[in-house]
Amino acid sequence: MENIFLGINIVTIAALFFSIIYTAGVVWRVEMELDISYKLFLMAIIALLVAEVAELYYAIDGAVKIALIVKSARMVFAIFFLAGILFMRDIVRKLDGEKKK
Repeated sequence: MENIFLGINIVTIAALFFSIIYTAGVVWRVEMELDISYKLFLMAIIALLVAEVAELYYAIDGAVKIALIVKSARMVFAIFFLAGILFMRDIVRKLDGEKKK
């Protein structure tokens, strides 16, 4: 069972690493609000990667400090991801001609 968990963690970390590379590529190619949105997505992905890597250490050591780092990094991920989604929604609303209330 530990090998299965390790395999899942490796795939997750690899996917997050490639997400960082591709998201950073978009950040360098876009401007203004779209740039902000993708920067927030990039920060979210980095925070999730930190959480996943720290969780590997938690599985080995079981330290409470590492558990706190994992939870905090996942919280940061959720906040930045939500902020990126909200910025992206505003961009789409502007493109559709919706007026803000």
